[in-house]
Amino acid sequence: MATLTVYTLPHCLDCGAVKNLLRGADVAFREVDISRVPRSRDALEMLSGLRSVPQVFIGSRFLGQVSEIRYLVESGKIKDVVEQRGRPH
Repeated sequence: MATLTVYTLPHCLDCGAVKNLLRGADVAFREVDISRVPRSRDALEMLSGLRSVPQVFIGSRFLGQVSEIRYLVESGKIKDVVEQRGRPH
C-alpha cells in the first residue's frame, strides 16, 4: 500500500478534518507541516495549482483537499486508490 502525504498548517480545521477522515478509514499517511518549510506554498502551487491547505498527494499525484478526500473515504474508494498507486507498473 502506498502512503499518502498530507500537507498541513497548525490550527487548520480542514487539515484536522482530513487527518480524522484518513484515520477513521485506517489509511496511513505522512503529515508535512508546511509552516516549517520555506516557500512551501509556492511548491504546492506548482504541483496542484493551489496554495491552500490541506493538500493530499499519493506520490506526485494530487488527490485533493477536504471534499475530495471525504468523497473517497465515504465511497470506500480511498483504499483502492492507495492500493492501486502502490502496485508496481
